[in-house]
Amino acid sequence: MANTQPAQFSYTLQDELGTKASQVIYAMVDPTATIATLSTQWQAMGALIDAITGGKIVNGAVNVIKALSGGKSDPASGSRVEQTGVFNFFNVTTPRRFGEAVPSLSDTVIVSGEIDLGDADVAAFVTAMTASFTTGVNTNTAEQALSSLADAFLSFRKRRRQLTRSTYEVP
Repeated sequence: MANTQPAQFSYTLQDELGTKASQVIYAMVDPTATIATLSTQWQAMGALIDAITGGKIVNGAVNVIKALSGGKSDPASGSRVEQTGVFNFFNVTTPRRFGEAVPSLSDTVIVSGEIDLGDADVAAFVTAMTASFTTGVNTNTAEQALSSLADAFLSFRKRRRQLTRSTYEVP
């Protein structure tokens, strides 16, 4: 099949002082490629990078670049990525919570300044985060399965650098 699916192979390299830097290789891959195939390509490219660098590759990722089919055609009027919903989840192993930040939380799921946990769309998101799906489960950064919602709150996270690039002053 044709290589028509955009992808990224990223590598995090660490030097002897512990300083880390990232490298990203952009690619077009076969859309029917398996995770195992993409992982093999990531490993092969990583070996080539390892041979020409003094740093150690400490981790990396394969990203398949997709757009949501059937999603919104335009952002909602007044939406701001700074308005973030943080959903804290328990896991099945430790008492620590894991926060999943959802940028540009819709005004329609906020009631009296709080996230409406009774909203059908919010409830569906929470259920999906804690339920198994066809090929796995959602986890925290320590790869521990999420078990239930602990709490949720509204947060405002500044994105000044991006904001200055996307706006301009009218004289």
